[in-house]
Amino acid sequence: GTLINSQKEQNLIPTNTKLLIPNKMHMRSRSGSITPTYSIDRDVLTSHYPTARTVSSVEEAKTAVSKLAIYDDTTFKQRVPLETDADWSEFISSCRDENAPESYNLELILKKCYASAYSFPSPPSSQIRAQGSKDAASPSALAI
Repeated sequence: GTLINSQKEQNLIPTNTKLLIPNKMHMRSRSGSITPTYSIDRDVLTSHYPTARTVSSVEEAKTAVSKLAIYDDTTFKQRVPLETDADWSEFISSCRDENAPESYNLELILKKCYASAYSFPSPPSSQIRAQGSKDAASPSALAI
């Protein structure tokens, strides 16, 4: 108590000493709201699952994701409504681990959360153009 306080006052405690501050304190602030960061959420996963990189059920995946800052993010909640078990199953269905297909890869789930919240889909006009160019291409146009 007082020894540490007096050492701080005398600058005897190194300034590079890390203080344990809750993860949400390190997030960037954006106009009054807090923006989660991928690296901090990845650290949270690592701290809660130090030896495991996968979970074996939708329920375990829900528990893991609920610990992350992205889960409480308004943008994520608006873009990814996870209200039912079916919603969760559909959301994480593409996050199977390639080495253990019966398990869900936590890092893939984390990446999908951030991609779902912050990635922009390609504009419809570019999709139409891409489709139109496939339809317009003929064998004679491709011949060299």
